[in-house]
Amino acid sequence: MKYKLLALDIDETLTTESKDSVSPAILRALHHASDKMHVTFVTARAINGLTHFLDNVRLPAQYHVVENGAKVLRPDRSIIYEHYIADNEVQQILDSAQPYFFETGFLADEQWVDDSHANKSVTGLSFTCTSEEDEALLKAAITELPQDFSIYSGRHWTVSDWRAVLVFHKNATKGSGMEYIQKKLGISKEETIAVGDGMTDLSMFDSAGLKIAMENGEPAMKEVADYVCPSVQKDGFLEVIRKYVM
Repeated sequence: MKYKLLALDIDETLTTESKDSVSPAILRALHHASDKMHVTFVTARAINGLTHFLDNVRLPAQYHVVENGAKVLRPDRSIIYEHYIADNEVQQILDSAQPYFFETGFLADEQWVDDSHANKSVTGLSFTCTSEEDEALLKAAITELPQDFSIYSGRHWTVSDWRAVLVFHKNATKGSGMEYIQKKLGISKEETIAVGDGMTDLSMFDSAGLKIAMENGEPAMKEVADYVCPSVQKDGFLEVIRKYVM
């Protein structure tokens, strides 16, 4: 199979600690891949976070999925479409989740913020739970709301014993963003490689012919992956290029 699209998560897949740069070896691998196929980033980062990353890696202009699929960007970085959570729904989510979270964050005005969401257009919310029980109760409370949302949960990104819950518009998924780009480029699912590590990356696998999880990834990712490459700490993405691109 000749693959034509490489869809990549960024954080904990290509780089750690939300850095805006990658190792020299990963950078060379990305440029090598871009000579052979389309390389698109599919990330939960806000637009500002992706822009800084793109400025550093300097790959050919391409479509990208940001804010977990709430937005898709054209090669000139303008927005093709966007899905927001209505203001009244944001408040309903907060009210329902209130007993079960330690702290919250808002994906608003193209960046993640920890302060109030007032007067901001929200595409996503994050909740930090200190136990798996609170995680389950929070998800159940949001699921019982009249509106449907895309809800993800998994390990917290800073404290290993904590849990994280992310909430987005029902149509905001990485997989739906990938499918939009596939149609724009005329590339099939079978011609697509998806690489990721986290809870929001599972929907990428639904739109990929080859599913690759990082060794440091969520167990659910590794269970359904076609291949588990070494961890991000070991620059595991290099193995993806060696096995499937070179």
